[in-house]
Amino acid sequence: MLYLKCTGIVQKALGLSKNSLINSMPSAAPLGNWYIHRFDIGRRKAYIFMSEVTLLSFILFQGKKPVTVESLPNMLLAGLQQLLQMRGISDDAIDRALVPYYEGSFAKTDSCTDLGSLNDLVQRYQWIIEDNGGLDRCDLTQIIMGTNAMPQRRLGWCTSWEITESKIQLLS
Repeated sequence: MLYLKCTGIVQKALGLSKNSLINSMPSAAPLGNWYIHRFDIGRRKAYIFMSEVTLLSFILFQGKKPVTVESLPNMLLAGLQQLLQMRGISDDAIDRALVPYYEGSFAKTDSCTDLGSLNDLVQRYQWIIEDNGGLDRCDLTQIIMGTNAMPQRRLGWCTSWEITESKIQLLS
């Protein structure tokens, strides 16, 4: 089962009350549960998704229609599938990794450490995008791929990609 751990900003944007959020359980999914936060890049609303197990992250932008309780899980699944495909992970491995995520619930954030990592990633994405000329000029795919190739102290100085690939290989 998938637990989407939404920050207060996301809860407000989706119209989720504190009472509608559940306490999450540890996930058996290889990439664990996901943290979601919304932030601004230029004039656009961006959603960042981060695996609590691997710190794998990516950002997606809100389109003309607002993001809803129904569309947010689909954003995660589509974004994660595309990210793993860009990394060259086989379709069979991706399908196996996504199976636990077809059922899910919205949950409370429950780790200050994970929220700290999420905030660090937001700042990193904002800074790199701005440093590369803003959204109109940067290569967002390269920025996302590079961010996940950055060694993380919380991961024993491994990268998010290294941990993600090891978790997905266990499914084979």
